[in-house]
Amino acid sequence: MDPTERDCWPTWGDSSGVPMALLEEPQLAFQMGLEWDELDIYNYPQLQPQIQPSAPPLYPPLHSIPGVDSQETAGSDTSNQTAKMANPEEAMGTTTVPPPLPPQRRRAGTYMHNPHKQFSSNRGNKPSRPTSAMIHNTWTIKLIDTDEGSNERLAAFCSSTSKLRSKYPHTNKMSNTGVVWGRVSPLHPSLSQNAQLTVIVSTPWLPHPIPFPATVNRTAQHLIQELLLLLDHPTRSSSQYLLKLCNSEEFLRNDEVLGAYESIQTYLKFNMDAPIRLVLQNTKDNLLARDAEDDTCPFHLNHLLGSSYVFNISRMELEEQLSRYSREVNQLMRSKCGSNVNQIVEEVRKICSLLYGISIKEVEDAIGQLNRIKPIMLDPSEMCDCETAVVMLHQALCKLLHIFFDNFNSDFRGQEVYQCPPTADVNQNLEILQVDLAALYKLPISWLSSYDYFCMSCALTYCGKKLCEVGLSENISTALALGNKIQCNRMIVFPVPIRQLPYESMLTFQLLGSKQGKTPELLRWAVLPLYSNRTLVRGTVLLGMSIPVELMDLPKPAVSDAQRQATGVILQVEFPDTHRWKYERVKALPSSIFVTPPCVELCKKITSVSQRHCLCFLTENEKAFLWGRRHSCNEKNTHLHLLLGSAPQWRPEDLAEIYTVLEHWSLQRPEEPLFLLSDSFHDQNVRRVAVQYMDQMSDLEIEEYLPQLVQALKMDWELDGPLILFLLDRSLRSIRVAHQLYWLLKDALEDASYRSWFSKVQAALKHCCGRRLRQELENEERLVSLLTQVAERVRLADKTKRKEVLTREKRKIDEFFKGGVTCRLPLDPAVLVKGVDMDACHFYNSNAAPLGVPFINADPLGRQISIICKTGGNLQQDMLVLQVVRVMDRVWLQEGLDMRMVTYRCLSTGRDQGLVEVVPDAVTLGKIQQEWGLGGALREDTLEKWFHMCNKTEEDYEEAVMNFLHSCAGWCVATFILGICDRHNDNIMLKHSGHIFHIDFGKIMGNAQKFANIKRDRSPFIFTSEMQHFITGGGQMPQRFHRFVELCCKAYNSIRRHSALVLSLLQLMLGAGMPEMKDTQDLQYVYNNLRPRDSDLEATSYFTSKIKESLGSFPVKINFLIHTMVQLPSVKRPGPPTQAQTTTSNNNIQEAVIQKYIRKGKDLIFEMRVTIEDGYLISEKTFNQFELIHRELQKHFIESTLPQFPSWYKLSFTPSRKMSLLNKYLKELFEGPCKGNEFVCSLFLDGPRTASSTRYSKKEPGWTPSPQIQLYMSYKDQKLSVMVKHLKNITLPKGNCPDAYVVIRLFPDPKGCSKRKTKVVRNNENPTFNELIEYTDVRIDQGCVLQVTVKSKKEFVASANILVDEAKMGTEAWFPLGNSTV
Repeated sequence: MDPTERDCWPTWGDSSGVPMALLEEPQLAFQMGLEWDELDIYNYPQLQPQIQPSAPPLYPPLHSIPGVDSQETAGSDTSNQTAKMANPEEAMGTTTVPPPLPPQRRRAGTYMHNPHKQFSSNRGNKPSRPTSAMIHNTWTIKLIDTDEGSNERLAAFCSSTSKLRSKYPHTNKMSNTGVVWGRVSPLHPSLSQNAQLTVIVSTPWLPHPIPFPATVNRTAQHLIQELLLLLDHPTRSSSQYLLKLCNSEEFLRNDEVLGAYESIQTYLKFNMDAPIRLVLQNTKDNLLARDAEDDTCPFHLNHLLGSSYVFNISRMELEEQLSRYSREVNQLMRSKCGSNVNQIVEEVRKICSLLYGISIKEVEDAIGQLNRIKPIMLDPSEMCDCETAVVMLHQALCKLLHIFFDNFNSDFRGQEVYQCPPTADVNQNLEILQVDLAALYKLPISWLSSYDYFCMSCALTYCGKKLCEVGLSENISTALALGNKIQCNRMIVFPVPIRQLPYESMLTFQLLGSKQGKTPELLRWAVLPLYSNRTLVRGTVLLGMSIPVELMDLPKPAVSDAQRQATGVILQVEFPDTHRWKYERVKALPSSIFVTPPCVELCKKITSVSQRHCLCFLTENEKAFLWGRRHSCNEKNTHLHLLLGSAPQWRPEDLAEIYTVLEHWSLQRPEEPLFLLSDSFHDQNVRRVAVQYMDQMSDLEIEEYLPQLVQALKMDWELDGPLILFLLDRSLRSIRVAHQLYWLLKDALEDASYRSWFSKVQAALKHCCGRRLRQELENEERLVSLLTQVAERVRLADKTKRKEVLTREKRKIDEFFKGGVTCRLPLDPAVLVKGVDMDACHFYNSNAAPLGVPFINADPLGRQISIICKTGGNLQQDMLVLQVVRVMDRVWLQEGLDMRMVTYRCLSTGRDQGLVEVVPDAVTLGKIQQEWGLGGALREDTLEKWFHMCNKTEEDYEEAVMNFLHSCAGWCVATFILGICDRHNDNIMLKHSGHIFHIDFGKIMGNAQKFANIKRDRSPFIFTSEMQHFITGGGQMPQRFHRFVELCCKAYNSIRRHSALVLSLLQLMLGAGMPEMKDTQDLQYVYNNLRPRDSDLEATSYFTSKIKESLGSFPVKINFLIHTMVQLPSVKRPGPPTQAQTTTSNNNIQEAVIQKYIRKGKDLIFEMRVTIEDGYLISEKTFNQFELIHRELQKHFIESTLPQFPSWYKLSFTPSRKMSLLNKYLKELFEGPCKGNEFVCSLFLDGPRTASSTRYSKKEPGWTPSPQIQLYMSYKDQKLSVMVKHLKNITLPKGNCPDAYVVIRLFPDPKGCSKRKTKVVRNNENPTFNELIEYTDVRIDQGCVLQVTVKSKKEFVASANILVDEAKMGTEAWFPLGNSTV
């Protein structure tokens, strides 16, 4: 509800609502059974006549009049306060509003003298006379508790939340399971069709886990049945069991396919066994489920908000001051002497002072009238004037309290309830908008002395656009200030009829200070929605004005909510209060008038305009075109947000046409509702439709888009708006959604402008979560706070003392888990930990010195979970980048493209702090290169050798190459689209399995770091010759590079088809406060990289050029070198890489020992006994053969990890000495990194040559592979497109590599103008081109022929003639090339 609205209570009277007629005092006395001289209308509310509803609400309630028990007064009960405030219509006829007092005509000071006389409107049943205590409480103002909030708007929010909560009782097992279910992300069927996974199953009745092969395209229920069958248990009981992962508290639903779970996909990706538990459903712990107590617990908003978000005035002090005021007034009324009038005024001033000095005109007028009372004994006429002034003051004071607590939320308020004016349709309002700038409070004294006068401006806007000229009130002199308050009393009039204003109109106030001859300076600002809960703002509004640095481009109700706190400079604004003007939205028109099929040309133009995707990219002409052709627009040729955003006006008279488009449009893709929830659309009907579509999304999609939805909460017009209630609804049904929403809201609280708004949403979430989950979240908060404190102390410590500080501080983390305490991690609610590995706690050697904390899994069979706690850096950008990369990966997987991406969880938990998931078995590229010292950054074979060390078998190594190829391609596409910079070798990580991934995303959207005005990042993305060398095996398998390029281009085009989704995710985050993602220019950068208007062939050619540009970028190597030079002194070289899972064959060497030596002529032969798994072999080798083996090892392994081979100058002339040194070498070799390595074993068993030939196949002597060219051709609208993709086996006659390029002609060519050629690829016998050549006005049915010629430095290399026909269109094909001119 609008905080400026007054509680609407009806008049007292009969059930028909007709007010009682005013009665004369004699008639009243007769009806009450009283003597005329006993009648005191000031003490008996029953005697007070009623007024018409339109009378101004200036009257004290019944419970402030003696003789009426406050507990019997309707509306005074605290427990009924919320329901009445939230549903004012239900209060009709239940609350008595006392009228203004008529002139007193009895003798002053005459009171009822018969204490036993009864009075009532029924003569037969007379109540007792009032006691002295009742008389003493005549002027008492009571304060009541308001746990739901002290105004109607918050009470309505509490009511809506409680109603939503009641939809999901704790007995509903579908929504209240109390467990964390696995994330379900369906794959393309081709990716999981034949995939198998080994599960390690633990059961309650078996002492040890058992391995079991599982097919992932079956359901979990099917796996349970197979397990029960294997274990001789009845399969009919399979529905009583669930599967739980041992590494977390994640459960798998029985009806879901195993391969659809993200966790199962992770095990498949890394070729790991999956440890699971078979759990009986009735024995699982519903640790986070809601219970009966949660169902009955009321929503106490202020209790959940905490003191920091509630007006923090001392209730005791205010009650004491009100009590003093009551005593002074009672003394005046009893003594009939004006001697304490000044004391009454002083007490009222003190009350106003407690209310931050705020006053209203009625209070000042009553004080003025009271000050005219003489400080002497008063005669009857003077006493009558005195009583009138006191009543006016009392009424005005009650109204002041009501206004104050109605504007500023508190956990208490005055008990009095006021009548509201009559309700009317705003369409009947013929007035123009008027705003009365009444007063400014709490002005800094320095302003009053440094500025000559103030100016106040007021702008009326809709969606950031001005609806008329800005109203300006100038020359508010500082000399008029009384203390720190100025009475402005300035009226601003907007020449716009109120009924023509959009519902989502906003008022923006600015306070400017002016000095003589200087430009006015902005001091404070505030915003106010014109409507709230379909009601026009009215009455007195108080706004706590914000400091200038918080000024937002688009005023929003969420910002106004933050200004409903009594902080800083307070602005008092007055609006007309004659009616309660209600806003009713118009209805959509019939759909039959909307549909008009477009012609082909018009459809093409609409589609072309719509490819801009974002409304901010459309020109005014393009918007006018779309709206003018709205009857020809549909879901196939444009987007709804572009069409609605092109509407020129959103006035009430325009909404019927807009809503017609909205109501009859079918949303089909997730980006459409995301765009509609952006700040381009303030209309709440539009947002309602967007939320309705999102209700159809899965929990995984909602969880994935939660960061954007939290930002979109800023645009909800009410606290019980559609998006807020939708997210609360999903939180009631999903622990994952509730958990992530909680931490996103906690991080959003750092934004001062929206802190008040988000805190109320978070309070509602806490109520909906239930007691158990709320306690778990609070426990997580304590853990995060503790980790942050330790990390911050380590970071701030001197570098030489950081280790000492960590040793001391990490004990606090260990103490957190004392007594069997467990805690879930904010990164994932399914991860439950019970302790920390103290010995493994460490900090990273970087400027931020992030803290690495390894946690012990609560499940004994679960692996250790490590996280990084980082302080001193903003993680919001990291969260955004990783989110978008995950979305890209999901798009690829759903289209059957497995890029084998590795991402990790990241969470910002506050300002410059957060948590990051650690990917196990991963090392930075910088550490790998440091194995060779400074020169490692410039070498080509570093990755190849490192992966040889990590992978023991040929199959593992080849799998690592393919994992690297796919994941590198995916990250090349992702980093290019998002413009990720600062890509040095410590921001790129690799796993032993070959997967590559990026970390640290502080520089995005092309905002590269500079050194002396030179950009450090000068390549589109990171793909170096070192990576190409590893992929192609040093050039032995060039077709793998072709595959890499094709994979990159395919992934790039796949994301381009979802450009709108990527842009929608980024657009909603523009206002999140990220330094590198803050305006439409950053959005334009991503749009330019996506190139949505290009065809797939054009985009393929474009991205291939970027691959070549990156591959030839030498500054990347220099950047790596510089970074290595900086890091090398402080970094210890890592030990030999370890492999967590090794596949060994029965030929792996366990031990090699030289037993003896023999001479054969001049040769010295060493007899070596080689022990393998199933026996031993005897091998004879010379010293030179051992030396050849060592040289071969140096080609494939890191030299520093190999044992030193005996040099000739160290050898003795005695054979026994040689044998001794060789045995030492062999022992170190097979006990070190080469242990169990299949390649090393083959060298010793088969010899160097044979071993080399198994790694890469050599060309047979005399055999020369034939040259070929790969082309892709397409034909549409007499336009022939030819994509020259790759060449292979192109060599010059002398056998060296050519500088190849391709020349193409299309015949017939009567004009001789069909010659086209590609760019040159130098020194490559398998070059990649991916260049597009196009011919127009071509008829392929007339026998066209492509003449393809390969040249090198203008010399002929190979050629072919290719017939162009329909069969070759739309497919990639290899064509043989001849060695003679065609």
